[in-house]
Amino acid sequence: MQSGCTDMVRARLETAQVAPFRTQGVASLKVDASSSSSSSSLQSSQIYAPSPAIGGATAYADLAPVLGPRISRLEIVDPETSFSQDEVLALLGMRGDEFAQRIFSRCGVHRRRLNLSGDVLATTLQGRTAKIEDDLFGYAVTAVQRMGVDPREIGTVVTATLYSLGGPTLAHRLVDHFGMAPDTDKYHVVGVGCASAVPLMRLLSQSLSHHPGKLGLVVAAESMTGILMGARADDAKAKVVGSAIFGDGCAAALLAEDHGAEGPEILATKVHQIAGTLDAVSLELAPGDSYLHLNRDLPDVAAADLGELADGFLDSAGLDRTEIDHWIVHPGGRRIIDCVQSALSLSDEDVAVSREVLANHGNIGTPSIFYVLHQAIEQREPGRGERGLVVTVGPGITVGLMLLQW
Repeated sequence: MQSGCTDMVRARLETAQVAPFRTQGVASLKVDASSSSSSSSLQSSQIYAPSPAIGGATAYADLAPVLGPRISRLEIVDPETSFSQDEVLALLGMRGDEFAQRIFSRCGVHRRRLNLSGDVLATTLQGRTAKIEDDLFGYAVTAVQRMGVDPREIGTVVTATLYSLGGPTLAHRLVDHFGMAPDTDKYHVVGVGCASAVPLMRLLSQSLSHHPGKLGLVVAAESMTGILMGARADDAKAKVVGSAIFGDGCAAALLAEDHGAEGPEILATKVHQIAGTLDAVSLELAPGDSYLHLNRDLPDVAAADLGELADGFLDSAGLDRTEIDHWIVHPGGRRIIDCVQSALSLSDEDVAVSREVLANHGNIGTPSIFYVLHQAIEQREPGRGERGLVVTVGPGITVGLMLLQW
């Protein structure tokens, strides 16, 4: 397979018939993939209400938008310690390794926040578990406190990390720490990784109807420090690549059905898992070693059909790419951003925030796309009626799309 973004041999996108249905008075869309012989996974959720047509048929040309939930607050929290790429190379024992130095210098990362030290590197993933779980909990508590929200107003808590060896879960600990109501729904999700924003927001949106008038809280936290290990003579090149880009951090967001609230409204979401790509992102674990393996072809495969996928998603909302004002692109690495930019014909300005987040934080895994959204809001101050498209790429390979409107 070619490594260039435009040289990828494109496979034909599977098609799915979409039929509207209503649940508890809220209109959405149901995917009927029975006409497709492919085994790849395709799920979508569109928030549009069909209007009546002659003979009871649905008038697809006249879909009236229904107000979706809003992301009313968004906070990010970083570890206190920041490292240059050269400092990380030294800590991991990779300084002087020509391949490692080349990867570290070209991946688009300048500095990262990590709770990394020689003492941490002297332990295994299992030996670090208690510290890592406490670090994640500390980040999450700080993020929620910064929101200034009354914990009694929260009806559902969804937390997520790439991996977890501890218990009780982060969600349980937050409910207990903040004294939330005993009937607060709580879910801890592992493995969604960099695709996080779309599936997490979908899960949280679905829960809001069970707690009328209450808020939903999502906390995406990551400690890539937990899996970083020092260099060994027999290390695979994939370990070096995985060691070059990832950082620690946390993001927390509040979801509200109060349509008078500030923040972008979620109009539609979609996830698309590319068949036969499970080995593209994997957590490699051994008794004394660990690292996140990223397949070299990951950026090309993720972007191969992204243009068609995004166009179909926007077309179902009556839009096209020219009507998107803000592109919230996953800062997964230099080549991920390059390939998404090429696939969607985006300008350098469209992906500037993503590159900035990558440069200053690295790829923070689960909360990474929330960092881009947070920075885009701060820097660009989207105006009323402006739209944004969130594009995530995570394990699976899973592509996520989320349409926002301010």
